[in-house]
Amino acid sequence: MPRTLPLSRRRLFSVLSAHSELAVILGGPFSGKTTLVDTWLATDPCPEWAPVVIPEPAHDVTPETYWATVASSLCTSLGVDEPVAAEGSFDSLCSILVRHPRPVMFVLDGVRSVEAIEDRVGQLLRLGPQVRMVVTSRAAGSWAELVDGHPHRTIVGDDLAFTVDETAALCRLFGLARDQRTIEWITRRTEGFAAFVAAVCATLRAEKPDRVYGTDALDVLVDSTVDLVVMHVVAADPSLALSSRSVLVSAAPNTVTESSISALPHIDDSDAFLTALTESGLIEACSTDGDSTDGETAWRYPEVVHRSLLRVGSAEYPKELWDARSALIDYWLQRSRPDIALEHAVERRDWRCAIDIVEKNWVALYGSGSLRSLGIVLLELLPDDMTTNDRTVASLRTITRARNKAGEPEQWAFPRSFETILRLGSLRMQGAYDEAMEVCDGLATEPVPNFETLDDTTRHAHGLKYLNFGTVYLLGGRTTDAGTMLRRAHTAGRGVFVEREAAGKLALLEALRGRTHEATRWIEEELRHPPIMGEAEALIRTAGLVATALVALDRLDTGTAFRALSELGTPRHTEELWAAVMYARGRLALLSGVPADGLLYIDSELQHFSHRLTGISAVLVDAARADLYLALGEARAARELVDSSTHPLTAPARARLRLLGGDPGGAEVIVHRGDAAREHCPAVGAELALIGSVASLRLGRRTDARRHLQRAVVLAEHAGVTRPFVGVPPSAVRDILSLGVDLPIDLDPAMAEYGIFREIRVVVRLTPRERAVLDALLAGGTASTIAKEQFVTLNTVKTQLRSLYRKLGVHSREEAIAQAHRLVVG
Repeated sequence: MPRTLPLSRRRLFSVLSAHSELAVILGGPFSGKTTLVDTWLATDPCPEWAPVVIPEPAHDVTPETYWATVASSLCTSLGVDEPVAAEGSFDSLCSILVRHPRPVMFVLDGVRSVEAIEDRVGQLLRLGPQVRMVVTSRAAGSWAELVDGHPHRTIVGDDLAFTVDETAALCRLFGLARDQRTIEWITRRTEGFAAFVAAVCATLRAEKPDRVYGTDALDVLVDSTVDLVVMHVVAADPSLALSSRSVLVSAAPNTVTESSISALPHIDDSDAFLTALTESGLIEACSTDGDSTDGETAWRYPEVVHRSLLRVGSAEYPKELWDARSALIDYWLQRSRPDIALEHAVERRDWRCAIDIVEKNWVALYGSGSLRSLGIVLLELLPDDMTTNDRTVASLRTITRARNKAGEPEQWAFPRSFETILRLGSLRMQGAYDEAMEVCDGLATEPVPNFETLDDTTRHAHGLKYLNFGTVYLLGGRTTDAGTMLRRAHTAGRGVFVEREAAGKLALLEALRGRTHEATRWIEEELRHPPIMGEAEALIRTAGLVATALVALDRLDTGTAFRALSELGTPRHTEELWAAVMYARGRLALLSGVPADGLLYIDSELQHFSHRLTGISAVLVDAARADLYLALGEARAARELVDSSTHPLTAPARARLRLLGGDPGGAEVIVHRGDAAREHCPAVGAELALIGSVASLRLGRRTDARRHLQRAVVLAEHAGVTRPFVGVPPSAVRDILSLGVDLPIDLDPAMAEYGIFREIRVVVRLTPRERAVLDALLAGGTASTIAKEQFVTLNTVKTQLRSLYRKLGVHSREEAIAQAHRLVVG
């Protein structure tokens, strides 16, 4: 780990600099206290002060030795001779400060083992304003008594975690180029502990700096690096080095008290061991919340350290160093902690072991509420080859018998609901969304419970149920019902993967509607959750990444969209949201000016998903392909895809097809249908309104055109989108700008970069009589004058005019004249 980390802790520098008397930095051995101070000192924050930096002393240092070291360092900094040892070292230090009143800044690192350090620092501060102290410690001690009530003193402790930006800065320092999601992933998985983040960066640089890590590979790298740092700290502490096995065992319950320590095996002196843990900084004080008996102080390992110790205890480390595996398993399974054993079985993706644990401990897990998400997550994450075999069915039956024997109330029958979920999953994979929605309709009428009154297990079970219902409705195209169910899932699934997956799908739902502000809120909520273990991450992350891409595209940010879709990669053949991926890729291809490539990609992938081209999937794929065909000038192919559709998401393609094909009247009909407004799709409404404005201009109705354009602006600003304004032909730009409406986009450069739709020169075949009537109209004739000039009756001319209007796609003489100038008439 480098001694100084430029830029990585800049947000805390002002805190240290602003408090001129005393700054106490509290944190465990992984928090980066020393690094923070070193980095701050490297900026020369107080050039007029003489710095006296004292490194962390030995574990068994005596007060006399420590203060003698401080006095010696002070003399070196001031350039004076050391006094003859006629008094105690601390008194000598005070004498030097009195005789040489130059401003001095003491930096005392790692003072937890120095006896009465708080009292001594208080005495030094009372010598006068020429003394300033910066102290780092793993123990809170009585520092608060020195700080409380003093405006120029502070304690820094809760803000030491690295932010995402600081992790990114550290990656750059190590010469690593990492995408935003990987940086966020590292920050979350290490909980921002500086020592862990720096160690991960060093490991990444030592391996292959340019390697792109998948979910599993990055998890393994981060976890193994954290394990090495944790083991190093334990081994380096003399009080813990010989008790490593006890450290591992003590991590099983996480909440540590005197009684829990004394009850653990292989611990002879529980008081000494607990003291060693607290002084090492490995554990931190926490709220008891019923975890300890009355009168006991409760301590807890930071969660990242807790997980590391559990991994170390269960892994195949050398026997002579970490001989704890059997003891931990015995503790987990025989001391009422099967949830920990289950967690690690799932982490290792040892599905057989996980099923065994659930079978043998279902009553304890369910009855105690300690199962939390793991039992539900287990059955959600089971690989495809384990969801239909006899072993899994037998396991579910065993669980059913166990619950019946336990006399559990049937608030939510776990196996029966799981059977329903399996059935819904099977129907979804077949593309039978209508049948799946019928199943959901039959169950969704049940009363919605008050989630706050349910235990965690029951609440999470409801969350999983509503998540599946919401997914079915989303895939089936019933967006309103999907939103309702997914919001319930998000509430009920709080604390487990359901909460994150529901947020991602709500983000996708809002992004498809073009409601970018709401979509962004749900994207941020989805990103708040850490990645989950194993292959399930690849399934859960799809919705959030596609939503990110769609929101970026609606804002003409092709770079962000490209990065999100690149991170997502090609959808697996089991991916349910594959059509949303195709839809986003189609839009990106349009804005990037490569419609042929986009169409080729979608067509090549369709062969894998053709059996599921129903519901919303069919709508999304048809809408994407139709616009790609239009960008290539292939109106007939686009018409075959969307001409008979009535879905709001295909409405822009249908209206654009008619506009580009020379049928502005037909485009206006689609614009006026109000599909987008009915489904609350403001971005779609904005795109339709803009097409309507161009259509009205083509028909010579400027007042209507201005009204349409004003509506497009209002809807676009409401939705936070600009993409709709580049969905019309470049030839319409001048006419749009002539309407005098303020647009939320500089249209000329935007169309130059992103405009891809061109007029499709449609050939209209007219009979000689129809052509003669059209020529007469262009010359200024009316029905009466044409009848006289051609020696036919007025009714004959009217019949020919109706036929002419139908072929031109217009409804009046003025529209026919305007349309004739844009078409190739033969």
